[in-house]
Amino acid sequence: MPLINFKCKDCDTKFSELVYSHNKDKVRCPKCNGEVKQIYEGKCNSLQTSGDNQPAGAACQSCPMRNMH
Repeated sequence: MPLINFKCKDCDTKFSELVYSHNKDKVRCPKCNGEVKQIYEGKCNSLQTSGDNQPAGAACQSCPMRNMH
């Protein structure tokens, strides 16, 4: 069971919860019981290169996860 980061759409509370991925749509905000969305925080661990032999960090510009915050 993974630890997933969420943010409330109503009150902007951020929290983490241990939840099976198939149950993450049932998670509610612990503060206001509002609807939440999964967020991705932290360092990108992409092993890809940017195509011109740049280090993995350079690939974050094209990473689909960069807009998930």
